Amino acid sequence: MAKLTDLGFSKGVVFEVIVTTNNENGTPNAAPMGAIMKNPQNLSLNLYNSSLTCYNLKANKCAVINLTDDIEAFYKTAFKEANPDGKLPQDWFKKADTINAPRLRLADANIDVTVSLIEPIGVEKSEFLCNIERINASKIFPKVYSRARSATLEAIIHATRIKVQFKDEEKKAQIVQLLGSIEHCNNIVKRTAPSSVYSAVMSDLMKRIDSWSNIP
Repeated sequence: MAKLTDLGFSKGVVFEVIVTTNNENGTPNAAPMGAIMKNPQNLSLNLYNSSLTCYNLKANKCAVINLTDDIEAFYKTAFKEANPDGKLPQDWFKKADTINAPRLRLADANIDVTVSLIEPIGVEKSEFLCNIERINASKIFPKVYSRARSATLEAIIHATRIKVQFKDEEKKAQIVQLLGSIEHCNNIVKRTAPSSVYSAVMSDLMKRIDSWSNIP
């Protein structure tokens, strides 16, 4: 079986992944999250208590951590409303081999995990310590580095934070800072990848952020 370090993980570093879980009604859920390698056998996830992934992990005690560089997958799992009918395509998912959770078909690697410990982080978040049950990894060619891909992913992550905090007056300064960072990311994409999947995602994301200011 492949090891976490074979997939590029290193201790104490936050890596962007897509976590898939089963909802209460059995349908699959997916959302981008940051995963931290604690040691070769454990990953940590710090989740907002209000998130569906947090609820599902507390209920089911298992998930699949999916590794992919598909920027559309990150965007459409972060903002479900960007999908047709506002729902993730069901053919994106397949049942995991070792646990009761779905995995992403398009992922380059899937890590089946079970939750061994849940610790509160303040009042807003919880930390989930996860045991590695199985790693499925394909052998793929290395890919060239794109500033546009990194900038788009950064913007998506910032936007998910803004969406959670948008109506919180105490977070106004933080939101303004995040908006500035997103605009910087957008400028990078415009310069380095015009008329690309990255520019299409950024265009839709910017419109989505603008629409939040009109929500009463």
